[in-house]
Amino acid sequence: MNIKMDLSEILLYFELFEKEKKRRPWLNELNMMLYFLEDYDQVEVFHNKLQEEFYNLLQNRFISGSLIYFIEDYEVCIKLKEKVLNKKSKRFKYKMMFEHQILLSKTKEQAIKIIKEAKDFEVEFEEEWTENYDSLELIRERQKKWRKKINIEESKGFPELYEDFIRMKSNYFESLSLQQIKGALLNQQQLTVDSGRKMAQTSAFTRSVYIKEFARRVSNGICQLCEKEAPFLDKQGTPFLEVHHIHYLSKGGTDTINNVVALCPNCHRKIHQLELEEDFKKISIRASENMLE
Repeated sequence: MNIKMDLSEILLYFELFEKEKKRRPWLNELNMMLYFLEDYDQVEVFHNKLQEEFYNLLQNRFISGSLIYFIEDYEVCIKLKEKVLNKKSKRFKYKMMFEHQILLSKTKEQAIKIIKEAKDFEVEFEEEWTENYDSLELIRERQKKWRKKINIEESKGFPELYEDFIRMKSNYFESLSLQQIKGALLNQQQLTVDSGRKMAQTSAFTRSVYIKEFARRVSNGICQLCEKEAPFLDKQGTPFLEVHHIHYLSKGGTDTINNVVALCPNCHRKIHQLELEEDFKKISIRASENMLE
């Protein structure tokens, strides 16, 4: 099974599961969602959304066992540590929480202060830990090690959750007209421009799943390069086409409806392998035409 959820799909899942009265995600399923996030900006949006929707799910095990590996903000680290640690209960000896705070601290003096605080929770550090401050690279190495331990296929419940999400997503978008999808995109784009950082950041990430659906829907099942029908139907009976960003996101391209087209797998590979000027011109024209739909 080819399983992959980007942040925009995870955010949509949070919106749809409540409508269908689904059970809340298990710890290992939250871990899988975390696994698919690409950088700290995405982790921050994910964390904020969890607090809005599933605050009670931010239990000690998820924070100290998974989420903490991806926190790159010192103040956020402190707040999470405060949720986990309880001076009245010595059974919680979350050394990882203190380690992470030390790695994010900016001075040796800060590190020493954290180590002294850790002793109140019966957590001991070797003296060399006083030199481990300001170590973001070490944090990112720990993130990589955590990812390597994740096995998607063996993650209990997640393949079923993913299949359920695909069904919910398909039903949701079938209930919307092309103009409604376009209207939602334009509204999200305006929110990104007008709102504060937190809302703007969330709106920008949320937009991606709508962009993909718009590109596929507006193509009517026809590849926008070779102009042939999609090679097959997916499990939901939808023509299978892949969404391509004309100006690559990795090179500063925008996740907007005038920068995406729907391509058959062959043309998508061709675009990336050959990067022919005539292909670029053709799909650029098609993307501009999509704007008029």
